[in-house]
Amino acid sequence: YNEYKSYLRKMTRQKGKRWKRGQACLSNPDGKKHRLEAASVVRSKRQKVSAATPSTSSLDVKLKDLTDMNFNDIIGEGDDATHITSLSNWTIATEAAGSLPSFDRVRKLWNSPLDNHKEVCAVLTAVTEVIKNEGSEETPLAYFAALLTALETSDVLEQQIAISYLLSLVIPSVPENIIRAKFAPATKLLFTILESQSSKDISVALIRSLITSISYIFLKQEQVIFHEQSVMHMLNIIIGFVYHPKPKIRHVAQRAVANLSKTLPIVCSTAIKSCITALSNFVGSKDEQVTLHTISFIRYILPSCFLEELKSGIEALLEIITVRNTKITSASLQALKQVFKLSSAITGELQGQILMNLFSNRPSNYDHPITTVWLEALSSGYSKLGEVEPKLGITMGHKLFSVCSDTILSSNSDVVQITLVTLEDYFTNNVPTGLEQFSAELDKKNKISFSKSIEILESMLKLTYQSVWDVVLQAIGALCENLTSKSSYLVADMVPNLFAIRSAPNFDNSTLFTNTVGKFITLLGVEKILEVCPISVKEGENIDVINSWLLPVLKSNIEKSNLAYFTANILPLTATLKVKSESFLKQGNILDSKICNNLEYQLWNLLPSFCKFPQDLIQSFKTIAKPIGILLGQRPELRTIFCSSIVTLISSAQNVPEEAHEVGRFAKNFLPILFNIFVAEPKPEDPPVNPVIDCIRSYITVCPGETLSLLFNKLQNESNNSTKSEHTRKAMWEILLAMIPNLESVDLDTIYGQVIQWISDPSNPTKQKRGYQIIHSIIESPKPSHVKFVSSHLDDFHTHLADSLALSSPACKKPRLKCLLALIKNLDVEGLNFIPNILPEIILCVKEQNEKTRQAAYKCVVTIGYVLVEKGVDRTKAIKDYFAMVVVGLTGSTTLVSCTILCLTKILYEFNSFLPSDVLDHVLQVIVALLGSNQNEVLKAVISFIKTAVGVLQFQLVEPHVKPLLDKLGSWSKSTKHHFRAKIKALLERLLRRFGYEMVYKLAPPEYKKVINNIVKEDRRNKRKQSVKKEDEEEDNESSNDDDLGDFKELSGRKSDRKVVTSQLVEGDNPLDFLESSMIPKIYKGTKKEPCSLPEKDGKLIIEELTERVKDTKINDSDDSDDEIVKVAQTNPFGRPSKGIHRNIKPSKPRRKNNEDGATYKSKKSKGDMKKAGKPDPYAYISLKQKGGKKRVKGQFDNIIKAGKIGAKKGTKLKSKQKRMNNS
Repeated sequence: YNEYKSYLRKMTRQKGKRWKRGQACLSNPDGKKHRLEAASVVRSKRQKVSAATPSTSSLDVKLKDLTDMNFNDIIGEGDDATHITSLSNWTIATEAAGSLPSFDRVRKLWNSPLDNHKEVCAVLTAVTEVIKNEGSEETPLAYFAALLTALETSDVLEQQIAISYLLSLVIPSVPENIIRAKFAPATKLLFTILESQSSKDISVALIRSLITSISYIFLKQEQVIFHEQSVMHMLNIIIGFVYHPKPKIRHVAQRAVANLSKTLPIVCSTAIKSCITALSNFVGSKDEQVTLHTISFIRYILPSCFLEELKSGIEALLEIITVRNTKITSASLQALKQVFKLSSAITGELQGQILMNLFSNRPSNYDHPITTVWLEALSSGYSKLGEVEPKLGITMGHKLFSVCSDTILSSNSDVVQITLVTLEDYFTNNVPTGLEQFSAELDKKNKISFSKSIEILESMLKLTYQSVWDVVLQAIGALCENLTSKSSYLVADMVPNLFAIRSAPNFDNSTLFTNTVGKFITLLGVEKILEVCPISVKEGENIDVINSWLLPVLKSNIEKSNLAYFTANILPLTATLKVKSESFLKQGNILDSKICNNLEYQLWNLLPSFCKFPQDLIQSFKTIAKPIGILLGQRPELRTIFCSSIVTLISSAQNVPEEAHEVGRFAKNFLPILFNIFVAEPKPEDPPVNPVIDCIRSYITVCPGETLSLLFNKLQNESNNSTKSEHTRKAMWEILLAMIPNLESVDLDTIYGQVIQWISDPSNPTKQKRGYQIIHSIIESPKPSHVKFVSSHLDDFHTHLADSLALSSPACKKPRLKCLLALIKNLDVEGLNFIPNILPEIILCVKEQNEKTRQAAYKCVVTIGYVLVEKGVDRTKAIKDYFAMVVVGLTGSTTLVSCTILCLTKILYEFNSFLPSDVLDHVLQVIVALLGSNQNEVLKAVISFIKTAVGVLQFQLVEPHVKPLLDKLGSWSKSTKHHFRAKIKALLERLLRRFGYEMVYKLAPPEYKKVINNIVKEDRRNKRKQSVKKEDEEEDNESSNDDDLGDFKELSGRKSDRKVVTSQLVEGDNPLDFLESSMIPKIYKGTKKEPCSLPEKDGKLIIEELTERVKDTKINDSDDSDDEIVKVAQTNPFGRPSKGIHRNIKPSKPRRKNNEDGATYKSKKSKGDMKKAGKPDPYAYISLKQKGGKKRVKGQFDNIIKAGKIGAKKGTKLKSKQKRMNNS
């Protein structure tokens, strides 16, 4: 308010005239002209509203017979009814709408300005009050009886529409026995009103509601009743509305009859007969609309028909297709398509006949729209045929392929695309299930009927189809995806023609071609592909590898092949290329030598693909093992390929014991080679050894136990040899670590004795670290021998790890923590005494510099808690004792205290539900007391604990500690507050979210009140932005009302003079305070003219364009006020209202005359400006943009200076030229 007054003083420049507080209205002018005009506008609006709303007295008279109705026979109870005394109490109907789910739609109409919606609410209010006065419960049955009586007594169209709408909502909830008992009077009443609607003057909303109600009544009747002539007459009346010219009536009738057809066969039979009659009467364009309506209806009921009715309906659709009417044909094909998808009564024989009929009625290739729909119908028909008769679908496939071979050449892109989709759907829905019916023929590799379809598809690879080869390749790829290895021979003859495409002129879609070739490689195998398109080296002076383009395609798609093929065909090529490369290198031809090396590398790169699930591993691995073993040491550049191949081969053989045993037989040959490569001194040109150690780890898993034990003992002895280099011994320890998970118990005893010595030797941190890693590997291994070893040596592990704490180096903390974590998981009840010995070490590690070490420490803290909970008898006591063990660290050094608090924070977060309230209260007191510490390290940990406690603990536990907490924060020194300013703000935000503004602000020290206000303002500002954004999204995505509600708009006739108010401020129990920032999100955006309006009948102030104005406001962050104030930036946010009383408080600005702008200086004969006699020189203001700093300002006027220099240069030239002319 003060800001608003200062704004007015500033704008009016009158310092002496000020309003007294609360007396602003005294400044209104004496004249009443504007006030009288505003009052007249409001009065006229109210008169229009009152005229549009049915009066209470008239509605009482129209519904007075409700009180005389006797529906006690139905509901079984009730007292004497009384007349409705008032309809102003809308709460009655609101409760009715809220109590019954049937009236959920009515709740949306409550604030609607439409007259028909108001009528619905008024009728519901009247009926609800009558039911209450009768002493009955507000049940669907009571509303059903009351609404039927009201409908019978009412003769006003508006009321009949409202009552019938409410009746259609409540009928689905009425018990079935009541509906059957009241079938005759209810249907008689509804059909009487329905027949009263003449063809010229009808109400769409009334007819829709009546049809909906009648359909629900029919739906709950027994089938016997439909054999009566009167009921069939009623049914024929409803079916007659199916062809109604009004779309809303027609649609609701179609849905009603379709729902009845699903449960009542006689309704379905009657509707089908009616549709067939309507279709047979089609003679020309005169009956086109009726026929289209019939076709749109028949597609709803045909899926529910039995076989005989289904045949008749489909025959009628197929017959009307022949009339060659574009609209009729298209609608009929779409109806057939839907019938194919939804009907369950179609047999294979009938489906085949339908498809043959569709083939006989094939449209012209130039009739693109019909062809598209026809192909879609064919696709759905074949999909249905593959479902009901798969073998027939394969047999008839050639007809579809023959048609597609023509349509794929169409000039219309839509037809081509639909053709592709049709073929893909056929391959997906027909081929897999259909070929299963030909399993005997496929085993013998005989030709079947599907071979003819493949021949037609193969013919599309000719040059005639070059323009659509991309579509053909996609279709062939889809075929390959749906064939199996058993049926792959059917497409083997297609490969030569497929490869011929690549050499065709003007073919550029290589990506799609290679993808299709890859699918053929996966389906047929690499052997058959390379038989057609072999890879070979052409002899001559220059190197040339034929079909080398296949190499990357083969690498990506080979699997389940034969290693023998690689050994017999690919391996000789690599040897030839190697010889060629060396020959070229000797001749000095370096380029060809590198080409040969590259091609050889690509051929070797196929080996990992051949190792994916090979079919002849047991027979062929021995033939390829020797060259791989030799080349591992001789060819370092190929070492990565060989290691990857071995790893892939072992992973493929893991699940087959025979194959794993065959690969393991060669471990005695491969592992020493790999060991030697790994431990050798590295050279600069050598590749990385990471693939080698990965290969060793993989090979150890299939290595026989005796061989592994022998290699282990030998390697262990070599690792202890002091004559070996440091690199060699580290590599040997790495190999030993890889062997640990697969060793036997005897070898474990040996390595365990050596490792205990390593972890007790602080002079060699590297060996100590390896020792902890080996212990961790022993404990974590799931092998039975390891589990047995760990259980028998568990006490030794505890002892040695506890004793080695003082001897461990800093580099060993992470592996040591992993060992402790593994031991904690294996603790039993007797071994829980081990926890106090290792807990201090774990606590101190939560502040290590290494992130993984910190994570391991926190995992240990949490795992200890879960082990204690699992092993302990009393979970609460176990966590309480654990908490007590950790709290002891608060008495230690500064580092220990901060680490302890961090561990307590983690325990509190994980196990707060197990801790008793007295323990938590005591700990909170201690933590709050630690806020008085002068150590920033401790304070940082304390803030983390408090933030966690505020978030996870109960309200009543933390509330008593809020004031001591805030007092401690206020007692900090200025430097400490500055250091933790961000963390303090985050803590205050969490306190505000948990305890609210009033409590925190009241308890906070004075220096933090500003921070709290700032937090609240930022939060409110963000919420406002989110609410505005959300409202904009809701406004954009706002959908219209349901069809059932939208039909009532017809009663309004012309548009109402009164604008629809889509926005309003809702006032609750307390008065609205527009200075509160919380009011901003409540101001909803509406129309441009009336963006915000209050109900006028309440006499509230009308505020307009408020939402747009508030966007220009900003929050006052001054220190003088604790509340959020809307501060005006440049203009009054409420501005000048478009209605009501107002004064123009802005000083009028003098208008600029036309002759004072820059246009007066513009030259009429040349470019630029010219001087005027008696006027100043022309000039222009250039604003200095200081927001960006010096960097932005720099170069801001470069273009202007450049243009000035050019102009000055031209002027100098002209001046000198003029002088020369004068001198001459």
